Amino acid sequence: MIPLSFVLAISAVWAAPNTGNPNALWSCLSGKGWNLETVSNANYAKDSTAFNERLSFKPVAIVSPPDLNGVAGAVNCARTNNFKVSALSGGHSYAAFGLGGQDNQVVINLKNLKNITLNSDGTVVSGTGNRLGDLAQAIWDQGQRALPHGTCPYVGTGGHTSYGGFGLFSRQAGLLLDTVVSAQVVLANGEVVTASPTQNTDIFWAIRGAAPSFGIVVSWTYQTVPAPSTVTFQLGWSKSLTQNQFVTAFSAFQNFSTTAPNALGFDGDIGADGNGGISLTFLGVWYGAASQFQSTIAPFLAKIPAGYTLTANNMTWIQQLDFLAGSSSLSTAAPDTLAQHDTFFAKSLMTTGPSSQTALNSFASYLYSQGAHSDTNWFIGFDLYGGKISQTASNATAYTNRNAFITYQFYASSQNSNPPYPADGISFVTNMLNSLEPNPQEAYPNYVDPTLTAAQWKSQYFSTNYARLLSIKNSVDPQQVFSFPQSIS
Repeated sequence: MIPLSFVLAISAVWAAPNTGNPNALWSCLSGKGWNLETVSNANYAKDSTAFNERLSFKPVAIVSPPDLNGVAGAVNCARTNNFKVSALSGGHSYAAFGLGGQDNQVVINLKNLKNITLNSDGTVVSGTGNRLGDLAQAIWDQGQRALPHGTCPYVGTGGHTSYGGFGLFSRQAGLLLDTVVSAQVVLANGEVVTASPTQNTDIFWAIRGAAPSFGIVVSWTYQTVPAPSTVTFQLGWSKSLTQNQFVTAFSAFQNFSTTAPNALGFDGDIGADGNGGISLTFLGVWYGAASQFQSTIAPFLAKIPAGYTLTANNMTWIQQLDFLAGSSSLSTAAPDTLAQHDTFFAKSLMTTGPSSQTALNSFASYLYSQGAHSDTNWFIGFDLYGGKISQTASNATAYTNRNAFITYQFYASSQNSNPPYPADGISFVTNMLNSLEPNPQEAYPNYVDPTLTAAQWKSQYFSTNYARLLSIKNSVDPQQVFSFPQSIS
């Protein structure tokens, strides 16, 4: 048992973060080629603007070291001057935790750590400054290899890997963090260590589900697989579905998905159709033999309302990724002009089995009565989990929600994607989730929700793994150098 005095001491550290002298900090960070930015710098306002502009935090310093030694040096400067540290990879944290999630944080931007090397054994070493699109394109170009991951090219590999890394290929190949075979990590004391199944095993366990609380991963080593050919498909209705038809279609999706083969990645979107109704679209990828696609999907098609349109196309792995990204290129060399910033609130829900008919009726009733007339731009994304994800034990990695059946993302942004956020936006999204599941047990940490209480996020993100995470945290970072509102503490 951890002594109460130690727990109180740790709590006191969190209660009074970032109490150092900024001038001493800036002096330590200056003159080392780390591209120091403070509030007086011309680029500070742009570089400190959160992806989610509903939130605003002001770092005491932003540094962009050129290499891992620079990252370690910046961590040392922050620690010795009594400031907390956050690592910034892609910058897409829904709660702006890459900017600290609070003011006066030292932000270490990893954008310069962009090496990608595919080895002869199929492993790839990737710096944490890489985005998903660049990593996917590189391993295709270097050897026609693949990894399971999300579809947005601009999402950073750091956070995506740290908190899961789901993609349509995950039912067949696991989460992105399941492919990690080792990592280089800068610890709170500035030491650079290798974490793997044979070295620093507690750290290796913790970073696969909660890395930002334990250090800065400067590179991941993933085990890739040969890139499969695909059949990529979309299904939707040109006319608005009635409420009963919506429930019928979604029930069919749930029922079909309970026995769907692992080679099928299946997800979809729900939104307002602009005509006072609700749209429902399904999207998926078949990674098996192309000749088997029609027979695989046929039982689902037989149970959904008539009038749908199904399009299916044979694609190479990289063509499929381009299609899913809605782009002709996965490169992130140019700024993301389509989704550089948004003003939004989101929640997630992971169900462990099909929702009941009563729950689906409640959900549909809310969507058709409230969603069709909301003053936000909203959508609900849903992803089929299971397959290889659930074949890993819930305590094998810090990421624990292995029994998920469907994961939902409830997302609503302001009408023009700019501040201010509608006053009723948070309650609209919260009630949307509650209409489907009023007592959520699991959530996806990559759709981080800053409104969850400490008890809620600890339980919904980490469940019984939290106790081990806390023990490791107290061992490797007792001063809480890596600290943010939902860090392990």
